Amino acid sequence: MMKRLFTCFLILLSIGVSAQNADVRAYLSTHEPTRNVTDIPSDSIRFWVGEGSNEVVAAFFFCDPTPTGVAYGFRFNGTATIGQMLAAIQTADSNFIYELSASGSFINNIGYNNGTQNFLITGGYCMYTIDGSYSGGLSDPLSDGNYFELTEWGDCTLPTSNIYYPEDPNAPAAEDASISADDILYWVGGGEHSVVFAANWCDTAIAFAWGVRFSGDSITVKDVMHTIALYDSRFSFTPGSWGLGDILFHDGTYNLSLQGNWWMFNVNGTTAPLGYDAQKVVDGDIIKFGDESCGIADENYNYTWATPIQPVALPAASTEVFDGIVGSDGCQAIAYNDVNILGWATGCTIERGPQDIASNPTLAAYGSESAGVGASSTSTMDAVSLGDGGKAMLTFGMPISDGEGYDFAVFENSLNHTFLELAFVEVSSDGEHFYRFPSVSNSALTTQVNNGGSVDATKLHNLAGKYMVGWGTPFDLAELEGYSNLDIHNITHVRLVDAVGSINPLYGTTDMNGHLINDPYPTNFESSGFDLTGVAIMNGWTPNGVSDFDESAQVTVYPNPCTDFVVISNIRNNEPVILHNILGEQLEVLESSDYSCRVNMQRYPAGIYFIQVGNTTQKIIKR
Repeated sequence: MMKRLFTCFLILLSIGVSAQNADVRAYLSTHEPTRNVTDIPSDSIRFWVGEGSNEVVAAFFFCDPTPTGVAYGFRFNGTATIGQMLAAIQTADSNFIYELSASGSFINNIGYNNGTQNFLITGGYCMYTIDGSYSGGLSDPLSDGNYFELTEWGDCTLPTSNIYYPEDPNAPAAEDASISADDILYWVGGGEHSVVFAANWCDTAIAFAWGVRFSGDSITVKDVMHTIALYDSRFSFTPGSWGLGDILFHDGTYNLSLQGNWWMFNVNGTTAPLGYDAQKVVDGDIIKFGDESCGIADENYNYTWATPIQPVALPAASTEVFDGIVGSDGCQAIAYNDVNILGWATGCTIERGPQDIASNPTLAAYGSESAGVGASSTSTMDAVSLGDGGKAMLTFGMPISDGEGYDFAVFENSLNHTFLELAFVEVSSDGEHFYRFPSVSNSALTTQVNNGGSVDATKLHNLAGKYMVGWGTPFDLAELEGYSNLDIHNITHVRLVDAVGSINPLYGTTDMNGHLINDPYPTNFESSGFDLTGVAIMNGWTPNGVSDFDESAQVTVYPNPCTDFVVISNIRNNEPVILHNILGEQLEVLESSDYSCRVNMQRYPAGIYFIQVGNTTQKIIKR
């Protein structure tokens, strides 16, 4: 590379006799430039010049146009001088430039130019120190462990973050650390695709990795991280004013954070072109995050991190106790005839799993898809069986919306309170991207639950099938808030995935903490696996043109649910009463008198309706 030389009048590098050096040091002691750089540790150096057992770190600081430093390492045996070190650096790296005056008494030019980085001393003086003590000659000796610093004269405040570390052109190319999906211990999320996510905390030379499962053709890096944070309480991340602010990991052993530094990331070893909230990844990708200070960057700022990646350990098993069987204190089960149910699934598609995933590939066969449609009941016969790992896709006449309390409930046909066949629950607002509710099963794993065994409901959370027939397991969409491709106010699909309850890790499935779920297994017959009887809507989407429900309004509607008519009372100013259907279409407008109105519902089919009075809206259930 052609050298670009700059002339600057630099003094104080005399190679005269020791008396002259003493005079120079005396002068320097009263003319110290301003700066705030600290010594550079040797493990930060990427370009070592020379050979030997002795090591010196050499830093050169340039103030114009922007305060910047360039740092090298120098190795030697025996003795060496400052002049020999400068000559060795220039010989090893053609980007480093320095020239002496004709007399050899001064440095005329000094700089660094690799075509991208261009650091110069122009028109000023420079001085240098060894371990903080001023030195006046190129013949001054160096010792093992010295820190040499050359600084431009004047007011040159230089933060340590502005130090550039050249790469050794003869060093082997740095390889970005990686990890195989087969080595991952902790998998989170749900879906048919997967990626690996790794974070490198360089201050402690630790890099941990998680596996993340997802559905759809791709997922954003932000949603990958959101899934990890949703499942693993040890992990969190914070957005910054530009990009990602920090990634944190806290457990009983580690307290990892790089707050204030710059987090960078690559995908499959190549620096990602977009921010973490926009960059998408696909099945099989490996995402690697690290701070730039512990990465190795080429001239185009493509970062790699060489710290070996280890799979993060599973979190501790849950010890939390949840609500118990129907009738017990605090039970959260939803009855099939609960008056707050707005509607039921209107479509059901089943993907059957085997009767025994380990030994019998014959698919489960009991029931038909129609059993998943419409209202559930107390019948144990009206059900459809999924089989081991089977799936049920439910659709609805009205979207489910996040509202106050639980938003929907899933019903199973268990004969009693303890024979509990379980399923994971996933939701989607576009039919493509599904997101799984984090679930807990802290049942003991010492003995396999079989057809004669029992499951304790107090050890289960967010797993469908927790209650006996006629009682549904409720779910709150607010738990899944924050995903890019999920509108929790417009859920159009619910997907159930049978949880294979084997405690054999070759076949079993795991909860949010990566621990195996233990439920009746094997159920090697046609009604194998989770048996669906219905999915109920508790909070529904508000149609266009109709305002949000106001449960505290003075307007009252009774009876509700109704069969023949409803009476609207407490109507202020005798405002008109408007009846809408589930689609928000206006059906009729009725006049009120004496602050009330009677609406004939016999002419309308069973379903969900809305009464609008002024700015108040109330829901009506017609049966």
